[in-house]
Amino acid sequence: MAQSSFLSRWTGRPEAGENPIADMDRSPQEILPSLGRRSQVSVWSSSPSLERLYQEFDEQVRIIDEARRLLEERLAPFQRHLLEQRRNVDQWLKQLDARIKPLRQYLEGQGSNLERVGMHLNTELKEQFEDFDRFLSDQRQILERANRYLDEQPRPLAQFLEDEQRAIEQVFRDLEEKFEPLGRFLKEQQKLLESMTDPRVSEEFDILTSYCNERHAAVERYATSPEHRPQTLFADLDAVYQKYKTQDAGKSKLLTRLLEQTRQADLRLRDSLKPLPRERDDSRPPRIEPAS
Repeated sequence: MAQSSFLSRWTGRPEAGENPIADMDRSPQEILPSLGRRSQVSVWSSSPSLERLYQEFDEQVRIIDEARRLLEERLAPFQRHLLEQRRNVDQWLKQLDARIKPLRQYLEGQGSNLERVGMHLNTELKEQFEDFDRFLSDQRQILERANRYLDEQPRPLAQFLEDEQRAIEQVFRDLEEKFEPLGRFLKEQQKLLESMTDPRVSEEFDILTSYCNERHAAVERYATSPEHRPQTLFADLDAVYQKYKTQDAGKSKLLTRLLEQTRQADLRLRDSLKPLPRERDDSRPPRIEPAS
C-alpha cells in the first residue's frame, strides 16, 4: 500500500491518484494526456509528483474555505445577538435620556439660580444672612448629588452590554480551541513557505534552473542541426556537466543528484547510439593460412 501524503494523514481521507507504483507502470503517453486535461495547471502537469502536490494544495484550500464557512455559520447567530443587544441598549439609552432630560434641565436651572443668588451676597450680606448662605451651600451639595445620580443611570446598561459580551466570548473561545490544531497546521505551512524564500534556497534553484537551461540549449542545437553528429552533442553536455560539477563541489545535495542522474542519462543515450559491432559472416569458408 502506498504511503499516504501529509494531507491525507491530516484529513483521514485517502488522496486520489496516490499510488506511485501504479504511476510508474504507466507510460508517458498514458500519463501526460491525463494531466493535460487541466490547462489551468499546466505547470503541474509535467510530473505525477507535481500533480499530487497540486491536489494537496487544492485540498488544503478547500479545507480552509470549509473551515471559514463553518466558522461564519457558527459565529453568525452570536454576532447577530450582540448587534441586536447593542441596538436594544441604544434604544433604551435614548428613552432614558428622554426621561432624564427634564430633570437635568431642572437641575441646571436650580444651579443657575444658586449662582445668581450667591453673586448678590456680598461680604456684608453674608454676615447678615449667614444662615441663608449655609442653606445655599446645602442646596449646591444636593444638586451635585442629583447630577451624580443622573450620571449613574446609563452605567448599568453599559455594564449589561459588557457582561453580555463576556458571556458570548465563552462561545468564541470554545470555537477557537476547537480550531487551534488548524491554526498550528497553518503556522507550520507558513514556516515552510518562509524557508522556501531563504536566499540560499533561491540561489540553489537558480543554479538548478541555469543548469537545465544550458542542457536544453545543447540538445536544441543538436536537434535543429542538419548534421548528424552525436559526438558534438555529448561533448556539449559533458562541458555543461563539468562546469556545474566544479561550481557545485558537493555544496548542494540536490544539484549533485541532478548532475549524476543527468550524467547517467547522457551515458545511456551515448551507448545506445553506438554502432553495433559487425557479425562475422559464417557462410564463407574459413581462410586457409599457407603452410610455413
